[in-house]
Amino acid sequence: MSLEYFGNDKYKVLSCMAGCQVIIKGKSIVKLSQQEIADLVQLSKVKVNSIIADLKADGYLVQQSARGRYTLTEKANQELAAFENEGNKK
Repeated sequence: MSLEYFGNDKYKVLSCMAGCQVIIKGKSIVKLSQQEIADLVQLSKVKVNSIIADLKADGYLVQQSARGRYTLTEKANQELAAFENEGNKK
């Protein structure tokens, strides 16, 4: 688990995306726009765009279409589960 990486707004964005996934044809897809994510986590759209670019580059998200549909990778799901487990221990 990478607290340095996720000890900021990246966790908020990834967690928001994880919580808003829908199942389409057996795949979990995040159908929110960057503006919708920004509104939910109370960040600017520019900041969310930057965070999503980082998450994609670091292997936490895969973009499914040019219109911004994303899938969380297994790496992302493992990190989120690790954070949840840490939170449950406290």
